Amino acid sequence: MPLKLEEMNWMEFGELVPKKINTVLLPVGTIEAHGVTNLGTDVFIPLFICEKIADDLKAIIAPPIYYGITRTLYSYPGSLTVSSSTFESYVTEIMLSLAEKGFSRVLVINGHGGHFTELKNAAMRIHREREAKVAVIHWWILCEELTRKFFGQTGGHAGLDENAAILAANSKLVKKRRYKKDMVFQVQNGMYCLPAPGSIMIYKEGEGFPEFDQKKAKSYMNKVTKKIKEEILNLFDRWEKLKE
Repeated sequence: MPLKLEEMNWMEFGELVPKKINTVLLPVGTIEAHGVTNLGTDVFIPLFICEKIADDLKAIIAPPIYYGITRTLYSYPGSLTVSSSTFESYVTEIMLSLAEKGFSRVLVINGHGGHFTELKNAAMRIHREREAKVAVIHWWILCEELTRKFFGQTGGHAGLDENAAILAANSKLVKKRRYKKDMVFQVQNGMYCLPAPGSIMIYKEGEGFPEFDQKKAKSYMNKVTKKIKEEILNLFDRWEKLKE
């Protein structure tokens, strides 16, 4: 059972951090339209990943950041956003607070592509000001090659990879009966559209459409979580060698 910060009391926290645990996982996403999956898809997937890897990393999971920067899908019902400056300040202060409370390794597991720069800036500040070791992991990018090998094609926004991740995490949140192929929009290089003309976006012609095989989805996410855990453990080893 992974340790979640919000489920601990202050005495338990003080007994563990930093004496026994110095690593925290911070799931980050946004609230926006995702085809036939839930509005919180970009948070549910990072949280699911964190729950799968936290014990092996000897890490505590911090409460997720649900509100991020929604751009092209903001016009869709239920999509929410905050400004770039607000998001960067908020996530930076949360990470600073985590570092101040004893976490020397802060790992952001990100599920949304709309705030790359802000997360990078926050990570840089925490590293410089608190000398913490920080990593920002965009799970679908880190696992892009794995996705291609597993499915034989690339993923997409609310497409093959994200749809599979939610199927594995909580299949009740995937509404297959609502799926129609015309919900899918192929993103064109050199064209920026507001609003996006589809809540499912693919990036390569004919690839990335959602599938609804839960058994296959679970197998995929087992590989995803294994890949992410291995990459983080390798990172930890490399960080330790910097001390030598």
